[in-house]
Amino acid sequence: MKIEKYILLLLSLLYIGCSGNSNDGDAIIAHEIIKLKTDEDKKRYLEKILEDDQQVRGSKGQELMLKYGKDSKEHMDYIKAQWEMDKINLLKVEKYLEIHGYPNKDFGDLATTTPWMVIHHAQGYDTRERNFEIVYEAYLNGDIEDGAISFYLGRMYEMKNRERLIMQNPYKSEDEINKLIKELNLEEKKANVQQKIKGFMQIDQNE
Repeated sequence: MKIEKYILLLLSLLYIGCSGNSNDGDAIIAHEIIKLKTDEDKKRYLEKILEDDQQVRGSKGQELMLKYGKDSKEHMDYIKAQWEMDKINLLKVEKYLEIHGYPNKDFGDLATTTPWMVIHHAQGYDTRERNFEIVYEAYLNGDIEDGAISFYLGRMYEMKNRERLIMQNPYKSEDEINKLIKELNLEEKKANVQQKIKGFMQIDQNE
């Protein structure tokens, strides 16, 4: 896609995001998610969100900056469109998680990557902390890899401390994850998730 056409796409996205009632938008998103009845429908929905997320990333921003300048209208429109897309995708993901829960690994890598990646790209630390429990639960259930939760928590640490966590070698992925959780004061939330999973296991054993 040529840069000029891409700019028109971004401007259209900005217009859509800035127009209309936000409550109406939330209701529309909730309705479309409730309509997802089969696993295949849910999988395609999540994969489309990830596709939209990646559409406003990659080399395009760099190309616009090099061609028009960092503070140019073209580059700033790209940045604003990225923020708007991230906002829309976050609404979709959080509503999806509220209605259907975290997708299990049978949905495939793209679908299971979508929720944590969209949350990771969202603006603000609070968004990541708010969604920590459901992302951590997905990790404990084996629906996302340890590298994903490490990346998620590592970014939270950088945002909070303005530096990366340095681990002393040798260490395991689990050591880094637990260290990050401790440094981020998320141990209570971690315990909540562990207790929840333990409760589910006891129910399964009793059935």
